[in-house]
Amino acid sequence: MEMSRNQEHFIIMTVIYNELTDFTFGEGKLVRDATEMIASLCECEPNEVSPYILDTVMMSLKNYGEIKEAYRPYLIKWKWERLPLLTQSILLMSYTHYKYIEKVDKGVVINVAVELAKKYIDDKQAKFINAILDAGVLA
Repeated sequence: MEMSRNQEHFIIMTVIYNELTDFTFGEGKLVRDATEMIASLCECEPNEVSPYILDTVMMSLKNYGEIKEAYRPYLIKWKWERLPLLTQSILLMSYTHYKYIEKVDKGVVINVAVELAKKYIDDKQAKFINAILDAGVLA
């Protein structure tokens, strides 16, 4: 099934959110292979999952600790652990997309993150995500 990049971003955010909700991260080790969950959301067979989706999810989970630490200096008056899990999911996806997967314009990554936040959280979190990403974490 052919899907848009926006649909892929939704699936990535959803799978990361599920992992944050249901599982504890090990020390740089994946708790489980998310391929089946991704395939279910994509309505495809596991071997048909988009490499972009799979790579972004797996790199987000594999590098969770490093990514969380990269955000710490920008979370003034906030702690990562106190952020809503959907906000964490969007921030993880954004960092991974920019730093590990593809070199795209920082503004594009921020726009995707803000649009997801507006659609699935609220404007306040969208502004927060915009500010954190724009502050320099994606430099």
